[in-house]
Amino acid sequence: MNYPRVVPAAVDAVMIEFADEISLPVHEQVMRCLAWLEQTKDTALLEWVASYRTVMVYFDLRRTDAQQVIRTIEAAQFGQQQSLKQTKSPQLHQIEVCYHPSLGLDLVELSATAGLSVEQFAQRHSEVGYRVYALGFAPGFAYLGDVPEQLRFPRLATPRKKVPAGSVAIANQQTAIYPKTSPGGWNIIGRAVRWPEFELGDRIQFKPISLAQFERMDASR
Repeated sequence: MNYPRVVPAAVDAVMIEFADEISLPVHEQVMRCLAWLEQTKDTALLEWVASYRTVMVYFDLRRTDAQQVIRTIEAAQFGQQQSLKQTKSPQLHQIEVCYHPSLGLDLVELSATAGLSVEQFAQRHSEVGYRVYALGFAPGFAYLGDVPEQLRFPRLATPRKKVPAGSVAIANQQTAIYPKTSPGGWNIIGRAVRWPEFELGDRIQFKPISLAQFERMDASR
């Protein structure tokens, strides 16, 4: 199948598909598409929603139709335009995380499976720079990628009924911070004290801190 492709998705929407995989190059194509949408003068395009590898574009049915929108998007060739930039630059966030077994409920087991010590696991997870690939499933929940190959583990067979807010977790090639206490099926490897509201495309760098540092910061919130 050839990508990118634009297909009808609803009476008033089309879907732009960039690939059948999740990766940084695909994410960058999505971001270029968003930059083009932000800068386009076509006022018949009303709003858009991006995910890992797609962008849904909604349009005004009174002024255009799906086929015209598809032609407009295909003609834009934003995938070839390396110079397109978003009107709002993505932010770089450094987030302090305590990788301690008392907070990272799955940390010891995952470290052993990966053939690493807890300290080595924390170092591998925190030395990588991550991007916000998508937002969901709950408000403030950001899907970050890409987790190093050695640290990739599937979701838990049985989700936990209660995952504390701030828990840092891994599921396959993604990592995330649970913004609120909620049920969850990801592997918990640590906990953050403070984190911002993320936006698509933001860059994330985790910084390991000790349990004593975490407790002091947590007490001062």
